[in-house]
Amino acid sequence: MSFYLLDLILFIIINSANIIISAIFIFRVKKSGLEHGLGILYITLGIPTLIITVLNIFYLREWWFWVYPSLFLIFIIFELIVDYIKKIEFRNPRKIRILVPYLILYYISIILMWGLTWTLGILYGAITGITYFLQLGCAFYAGKHGVG
Repeated sequence: MSFYLLDLILFIIINSANIIISAIFIFRVKKSGLEHGLGILYITLGIPTLIITVLNIFYLREWWFWVYPSLFLIFIIFELIVDYIKKIEFRNPRKIRILVPYLILYYISIILMWGLTWTLGILYGAITGITYFLQLGCAFYAGKHGVG
C-alpha cells in the first residue's frame, strides 16, 4: 500500500502550522486581534493529525510515523489547555514552569514533523525547512518587540 497521501497530508499540516505560527507572531506585534482566531485554527490541525496518526498505527507503519505526530498532538493539547481552557498567561510575565516545557515540546514536535516530510522527497523537506525558518524569523521579530 502507498502511504503517499497520508504523508502528504502531514506535509500540509506541518507547513500550515509553521505559516499559522508565523502569522501569529506578526499579529502579536501588530496587535490586529487575529491572533486568537489563528490560534484556534492552529489547534484544529490536531484533528487531521490525530486521524493520520491512528491510520499510521493501524497500518503498522514504522514507529516514527506515529510517534512524531503524537508529540505534535501532545503539544496541541498542551496549547489548548494553557492558552484556551485555563487561559494562563505564561509568556509575559514569564512563568518558566510552563514556558520551558511548552517551548521544548513545540520545537521538538515541529522539527520531528519536518523530518517526516523528507520521506516524500528533498523538495518537500526543503519547503518545510523554509516554513520552519520563516516561523523562527517571525518568532525573533516578535521577541525583538517584546511579544515573543
